[in-house]
Amino acid sequence: MRWRLLLVLSVALCAQEGAQDRAEDLKIPEKNPFDTEADAKVGRQYFLGHCSFCHGSEGEGGRGVNLTTGRYRMGSSDRELFRTVRRGIPGSEMPGTGLSEPEIWKVIAHVRRLGAQGAEEKATGDVAAGRAVYDGKGACAQCHWIGGRGGVLGPDLTEIGMRRALKFLRASLTEPDAQVAEDYSTVAVVTRAGERIRGAKLNEDDYSIQIRDTREALRSFRKAEIKEVVREKGSLMPAYGTALTATEIENLVAYLSSLRGKTP
Repeated sequence: MRWRLLLVLSVALCAQEGAQDRAEDLKIPEKNPFDTEADAKVGRQYFLGHCSFCHGSEGEGGRGVNLTTGRYRMGSSDRELFRTVRRGIPGSEMPGTGLSEPEIWKVIAHVRRLGAQGAEEKATGDVAAGRAVYDGKGACAQCHWIGGRGGVLGPDLTEIGMRRALKFLRASLTEPDAQVAEDYSTVAVVTRAGERIRGAKLNEDDYSIQIRDTREALRSFRKAEIKEVVREKGSLMPAYGTALTATEIENLVAYLSSLRGKTP
């Protein structure tokens, strides 16, 4: 009976919070009241101070999504953007902000202009040829997942074209060590026998560590039974700057940019 009562109370509390959120949403203006060029310039300064670490100084993406496409997963209206910036996105790395309402609106004015500029960005490579590189010479599917197929050692690329700008995609191929997502940080577990197992860290506490090794096998180790855990700065992904030609890289960038939630 006790757990049922707790469940009922939890559901009721969530419903109450949802009703409060909806009531607050109705108070948010539908149109940005701070949308002049002067507001956007001020918003850029707030953006650089609070948002650029994850989204890039020009909104090109990094730990955070690409903001230059003009499309946003949590909604693209002024009201929806305000709500996203103010509250953050539950279950993601994006937190809510302590900025005031006018400051948030000015950030949104700047983000709108980033989206308008990015809308004209077009990949110069050949999508079909890039897909051939992805499946063949690049061997990308061994580690990455697209539309339910591929490996899981690296990030899911199903919507990568919506989330990352061309500049970021290109840099990820040629300089993968420059930006490594926290969820895919590389570690090496060294056993007492001297064996070194590299992989992406999945979970870790004071007593154990779990990784996905380079063969995509899940491995769990008790820290008392291993020699050390080495935290590497680099990425498991190889650098393609020399492995692929410039044309192949541009074609691969074009293919990745075409991935918008469905497999072309």
